[in-house]
Order: sequence, then structure tokens, then C-alpha cells
Amino acid sequence: MVVKSATKKKLMDMGIPEDYAHNLADGRKWDDVKILSQGEIAKICGLSSEEADRLSQVIQKFGKRLRSSGSSSTSTTVVRRRAAKRRVKVQQELEAFDYDAKSSQLHEGMSSGPIFETLKETAAKEGAQISVRVLSDLAVSIESRGMKKLTAKQSSAVIKEVIDSMKRTGVDPFEAVGIVTAQSIGEPGTQMTMRTFHYAGVATVNVTQGLPRIIEIVDSRKVPTTPTMRIHLDEGIREDEKKVKKLAAALEITDAKDIAVIETDVTQRRITLKLIPANMKQKDITPIEVKEILSRRLRLFIDADKEVRPKVLTIVPGRKKESEEVTPNYTELLALEEKIKALRLKGVKDIERANIQKHQVTGEYYIATIGSNLSAVSDFEGIDRARTYTNNIAEIHDYLGIEAARQAIINELVLTLNDAKLDVDVRHLITVADVMTSEGEVRAIGRHGVSGNKHSILARAAFEVTVNHLLRAGIIGEQDELAGVAENIIVGQPVALGTGSVELYYIPEDA
Repeated sequence: MVVKSATKKKLMDMGIPEDYAHNLADGRKWDDVKILSQGEIAKICGLSSEEADRLSQVIQKFGKRLRSSGSSSTSTTVVRRRAAKRRVKVQQELEAFDYDAKSSQLHEGMSSGPIFETLKETAAKEGAQISVRVLSDLAVSIESRGMKKLTAKQSSAVIKEVIDSMKRTGVDPFEAVGIVTAQSIGEPGTQMTMRTFHYAGVATVNVTQGLPRIIEIVDSRKVPTTPTMRIHLDEGIREDEKKVKKLAAALEITDAKDIAVIETDVTQRRITLKLIPANMKQKDITPIEVKEILSRRLRLFIDADKEVRPKVLTIVPGRKKESEEVTPNYTELLALEEKIKALRLKGVKDIERANIQKHQVTGEYYIATIGSNLSAVSDFEGIDRARTYTNNIAEIHDYLGIEAARQAIINELVLTLNDAKLDVDVRHLITVADVMTSEGEVRAIGRHGVSGNKHSILARAAFEVTVNHLLRAGIIGEQDELAGVAENIIVGQPVALGTGSVELYYIPEDA
């Protein structure tokens, strides 16, 4: 099992020592902890009956206070409807910014040889503002040609060439960067073919790539076709394969049909679950835990063939006590069967599969998942939240904010184009990401996003639903300033970009 940090925090807030809170929260939610008996608490924490009774009273008292808060003591009205249980949200502490660690991370994989140092010194003397990443790439390129050092004259010539190249690649005033960006992405986009590839060496995981993935990103889809996560772990866990497997089993959804053969006996009006030991071992769940979870979720009596290690569990619809005799109808039986098959015994919502992978360079273990739930996964202890990543941009925006979503858009576009062996300048992709996130939320490039919210009436009408835009503008008396590209082309006048951004007059000299 894996310690639930939300449960552990709540127990510690009650005044329970951290060691006992850690053991009680191991694989249990608050709803599971508050129903533990005195004997179960003593067994879990290794306490005497008196100490366990004291802990049990603290937990029960806290639970009663939560239930009674907000209700009037003089009220005699009995509410028979159960209140919905609210999930306690954990306020994650902000990690302190480590400048040295971040700098080393940014400079990871960069050259540090004599050629790099020479170029760095020369750039400083010339007063050229060249990033260390560019200098590192230059050094690696020069070293690949068999050179081990540079003279001062050679180094100066290289830096001057870099400065000239940077000036040539700069954007001129009034250059139509949006049109250039659209052309630079649109032309390779037409060449992309629909294909899939195997993700992280897992032969059964096909991830949406190519043009369909590009469309998902620019359309700002709330959920991608194949959401995935790459979960990195803390130092104490990432090298231990057993701990990583245990964490992966806790993250992956385990349904009743995953660990048992479900059979419906129509004549006896009952459902039997024949537990599969090998599957339960792989999912890190015991028969007793399966029985307890089914009993708690279904609110029915679960009959087991054995008390200690049951192999067959029997459920009768409507039977809540062992002594109770019920005769369910066929409809109730089928409804219960569907409910059992869809019941989630453990795991994080939407995480359908969690596979362990080993990094080829660092040797550390990480978890690759099918499905994504960034906020829920981040609540688990042992997760390195700073490096855990998902391809679901909407989740990143909701959990980390608009700046993280902007960077995720760039990352996903670069990854998709690189996998398709297409070369697009990253500045064009940055332009797209900036436009999509400029309003503080992730907007689609389309009628319901960027294109549909342009200030120009004619530009909106030229995209889609022409009549609606023109009719609305006429009703409210909206005015078009003709400041953009599309609206000027429509009315047949020069665009206020490039050569159209200046006015040239010829004044002849007097004869």
C-alpha cells in the first residue's frame, strides 16, 4: 500500500503522532480510517489496548465533530437523506527554489571543454549577448570536426559570424510574423501522415501522434484521445524497483473484474466472485481487503467461503445482514452485476494502467501511465511533483497555471513534429502558444477561441458563420478599424505590414 498524504495530514492535525498517522494512512482514505475498530488500530500501530482505545476515541470524536458542525443543538428534525461526502483537499507546500539545482538542470548536457570556455570569454570581450546554450552547441559542433582548441583569432571570427547570423534571423519591424508562422506550420502539417508509435517501450500503448495530435493541441481539447503521464519519483524510491512496483499498483485502477471471475447465478439470485490469487498479488490487494471494500461500497453482506483467506465471495442483492432473508428480482440482480463490474476497488481515477520503466542513462525507475490525473497523483507520497508530466494540457492549466500550460503547448508541438521528422523553428511554435494563452486561459485556434474573438468584424466573418457576425455587428453598431490583415484584403487596400506599413511620397524638385 501507499501512504495517502491527505489522510496522514488530517490524522496529524488531530494530534496523533506522525508514526501512528503514517501507519494508519498506509493505503487508507479517511473514510476507511474512521471506521477502524480498537483492535484493528492496536494491530496496525503495534499498541496496547489502552493506547489504541485512546487513539480510537480521538478519531471518533473528530468524526462526530465534523458531522455535528453547522447543525443546531436544539433542532429535533431528523434528516434521513445522507449528506454527500466531501473529499478533503491537501494544501501542498511550495517547494523552496534552489537556484544552484535549477542552474545545474538548465546546463545539463552542455559542453564544458576548452573550446566552450574560449568562446564564452570571447563573447564577453565582444559584448555579445549570446546564451550559453548557443555557445555550447557551437563548441560541440567545432569539436565534432576534430578541433581541440581555438586561437583568439578563430574564436573572434566565430563570435562575429554568430552575431551576424543573429541579426539576419531577427524579426524586422512590421513583419507579418503570424502569417509566416501559419505558413511554417501549415506546409509541414499537410505532409504529416497518420501513424502511431509505441510509447516508452510498451507494445500495447498507442499514443495519438501526427496531424491528429496537432489538431488536438490547437483545438484546446479538454481531454486528449490518449492521455498519458510520466511520473518521476523521489530519491528514496526511484532506485528501488519493489517500492516503484508497489506505488504503480496503488496508482493503477483495480476493478472487481481485474481480480476475480464474476458469475451470475440466475436461479439462486446471487453473484459469486471467484478470486484470482495471481492477479491479486500483481495488484497488491488481499482477499480480506476486497471483501471489506465490497461491503463498504455496496452496503451489502458479503459471504465468504473462508474467514482468513477467502477464495469465493457471494453477494445477494438487498441482503445487508447474514441473518436476513431476501428474494431479489431479476432486474436487481442484473443491476448489481453491472455495479460490481464497474466498481473501483483501489487506484486513482482515470489511471487505467501504470507501467514501470527504467531510464537508460540515469538508471532510475519511473512510471508511465495510460490515463492522466495530475492533481490526484500529486497527493501521493514519494512523487516528484517538479518532474512529473502529463500530455493533458487542460490538467496542467488547472493544476499549475497558465504559464505551465503555455510551456506544455510548446513541448507537445515540438515532440509531435520531431516524431514526424519535420523541422519547424521553435519560435513559430512559441508564437502559437503565446496567442493561445495570451488571455489567461487556454483558447482554441478556431471559431470558439482566437478566431472567433478577434476585434475585427470582417476578420470574424471571413472565418465562419459570416451572416451571424455581420448581423450582430449591424445591430449593435460595431465599428471595424481595419487594422489587421484579413479585413484589409477583403476591402481591397494594402495591409499595414511590411511594405504597406510605410507611405512613400515623391516630391519633384522645382525646375
